[in-house]
Amino acid sequence: MPRRSNVELDLLLGMEYYGLDLDGCGGVIRKNLEDFLVFEISIDGSVASPSCPEEHGAGEYTWLVLEKRKVDTVTALRMIERHFGLPRSSIGVAGLKDTAAITYQFISIKNNVSSVQLEEFNARHKRVKLHCPVRRPFHLRPGMLLGNRFVVTVREVRDPEVAIRAVKLAQELGGVPNYYGYQRFGSIRPVTHIVGKLILQGDFKRAADEMLLRVFEGESPRAKQARALLAETGDYSRVLEIFPKSMHNERVLIAYLAKHPGDYVGAFRKLSPYVRKLLIGAYQAYLFNKLLSRRIEAGLPYTEAVPGDVVGVYSERKTHEPVGVLVVNSAIVDKVNRWIKQGKATLLLPIFGYNTPLLSGKPGELELEVLREEGLDLEAFRLKSIPEASSAGTYRPAALKPLELSVKVEDSAVLLSFTLRKGMYATTLLREIVKPEDPPRQGF
Repeated sequence: MPRRSNVELDLLLGMEYYGLDLDGCGGVIRKNLEDFLVFEISIDGSVASPSCPEEHGAGEYTWLVLEKRKVDTVTALRMIERHFGLPRSSIGVAGLKDTAAITYQFISIKNNVSSVQLEEFNARHKRVKLHCPVRRPFHLRPGMLLGNRFVVTVREVRDPEVAIRAVKLAQELGGVPNYYGYQRFGSIRPVTHIVGKLILQGDFKRAADEMLLRVFEGESPRAKQARALLAETGDYSRVLEIFPKSMHNERVLIAYLAKHPGDYVGAFRKLSPYVRKLLIGAYQAYLFNKLLSRRIEAGLPYTEAVPGDVVGVYSERKTHEPVGVLVVNSAIVDKVNRWIKQGKATLLLPIFGYNTPLLSGKPGELELEVLREEGLDLEAFRLKSIPEASSAGTYRPAALKPLELSVKVEDSAVLLSFTLRKGMYATTLLREIVKPEDPPRQGF
C-alpha cells in the first residue's frame, strides 16, 4: 500500500500520497531568503542570472534579467511599468516565480533601456533589480521557457542521511507524483480552488464569502479582525478602511460590493482576467491532484502507462514538452513504456475542461469517479458569466522527474540542486524529501 499523508493541508489539496516510501528528513526550506534560489531557463537554454556575457543583439525588444527578492512577479512588473512609464501589461514574461525566494527570470520590453536607466532603477529599488539588457527581435510570451533551476538549502534537518536516500530513491523510481504544489492554492489561506469550484457552480455569493469571510489561523491579526467585522456587520465600506492593503484581490471585491450591494458576479468581473483564470485553474489543479491520488490508491503506476492511458511523445529536437499525444492500448503498452524509460514519452493525466475526452479502461473509471464525487459536469468549465475564464482543458505529466538532481550535507543543513521542466513545483519534490508535518511553518 502506498504511503498516505496524514497532513491536513495535503488532504485538503488532494495530495493524499507520497511517491517515496520512507520517513522524511525534516527541516525548514526557507529559514533565510537566500535558502531558496530560482533561475529561469529560457526556451533556447539560456539561464537567467545577474552575471551575463557581453551581448548586444538586434531587434525592437529589450530583454532583461529580472531579479526579485520576496516580491511576487506581478508586483515586480508593476514597479517596472511605473518607473519607466510603460502601459499596463506591456512587459513580456514567460512565467511566474516564487514570492518567498530570490528569483531570476527573463522579461522583455518594447523599448530601448539604457545602462543609465538601469542604474537609476536599481538604485531606487531594493528588492527588485534589472540586469543584462540585450536586444532581440521578438517579445517574450507565457510558456516560452524550458524550466527552472533550483538551489535550495534545507535547515534544521533531523536526519541528513534520509535526504540522501530520498534523492537516490527519487532517481531510481523515475520521479515522484507531479502534484500541483502548495503555492498553487495558498498554504496560509488554501481557498482558491474552493472559490474556483463555487464560481463553476454559479454560486458567486458563496465564492465571495469564501474569499472574504473565512478566517484561517495563520493569518495576520488585522486580517482576522477585518473578516470578523465584515461577517458581523456586512458593512463593506467600513471594512475597506481596515482591510490589509496587501490583500489586493479581496479589496477589489469589497470596494465593488460597497457600491453595488449584491452584485457578486460584477465583483468577480472586476478582478483582473489573470486572477479570474487563476481561480478556475486552482480548482483544475485540485482535480488533477485528486485524480493522481486516486490512481496511486488504485495501484496504478504514475511513471508508466497502462491500457487506456494517454502519453505525450517528445520529438528529438523538442524534449521540454510533448509534441503529440497517444492513447495507449494493450498492443503498444510495452513499447510506450520503453519510450517513457528512454525519456521519449511521458504519462499524462487530464487537466479537466469542457473539451476533455474521457478515457476507457481503468484510467477512465477513475476519471468518472472523481467527477462524480465532485458533482461536476465538464460543461461547467464553459462559463457563461465569465466566458474569458472558460477552459477547454489540457494535459499534465503525472510524474515529476528532476533533472541534474544533487544533494550535499553540511552539518544539520542539506543543499539540494535540481532542474525541473516548466509547470513543475520545487515544493512538490521537497515535500517528498522533507515530509513536512506543518507545511506553512516549515517554509512550504
